[in-house]
Amino acid sequence: MVSEKSDSLNSKTTIEAKTPQKTFSWLGNYSCNFLRMKDESADPRGWGMIRIKIKTDSAKFSLDTYIENFEKELMVVNQNEKEMILSLKNKKDSTFVITKNNNKYFLKSNFINETVGETETYELKKE
Repeated sequence: MVSEKSDSLNSKTTIEAKTPQKTFSWLGNYSCNFLRMKDESADPRGWGMIRIKIKTDSAKFSLDTYIENFEKELMVVNQNEKEMILSLKNKKDSTFVITKNNNKYFLKSNFINETVGETETYELKKE
């Protein structure tokens, strides 16, 4: 933006440069496979799949294992360039925290921990 100020003795031109802020989009599909039944690693039924789909107007979480198979609506609680916090739409204390570290995405969720009975951090793939 250029503005000119003038008075009777001198003329000054002031130049203000504004740099655009860096934006980061969390939109996309995230997924990971995980070992649901620890003693059954050789059996394909022992593995599960976590999926999170984030769109501009909605977010969904799905868990697909031999034991569980469901999809839940999520809502965005907070987000910045390094972290996004989501919660179940109907249960705000059930949270999903996705963090970004060196182009890798990690998920921690008290809801998943309660559902599968294990406290884990999952590495997600962004598609």
